[in-house]
Amino acid sequence: MSDWAKKIKDEARGLIAEAEQELTVLEGGDTVDLTADAPEDDDTPDTTVSGT
Repeated sequence: MSDWAKKIKDEARGLIAEAEQELTVLEGGDTVDLTADAPEDDDTPDTTVSGT
């Protein structure tokens, strides 16, 4: 992939993450940093559905 295409793709990802954060704030939910590499803590809820 050419260098300019990679830069545009990276910029688009950043803009999408910012827009999603703003929408979350407008909806009244907790904000989540979508640009973070890894979660800061391991207190995330388990979203696995059990078959019971």
